[in-house]
Amino acid sequence: MPLTVIVIYLLACILCGVMGRNTTIGFMGHFLLALILTPLLNFLIQAVGRQSSRVRDHLRTPTER
Repeated sequence: MPLTVIVIYLLACILCGVMGRNTTIGFMGHFLLALILTPLLNFLIQAVGRQSSRVRDHLRTPTER
């Protein structure tokens, strides 16, 4: 496997982790899932995944203006 393919794969896994940092399993969970499965499958998991309770509470709370 060429080094560039490995680097691109790892960057895609890191991107999955960053995109999933506000979900229930967080950055490391999505990063490891992307490593084990594939980043493409991890993107699909994130699309149907649940946000963290902190984000859900923030969205439910009305903003003060």
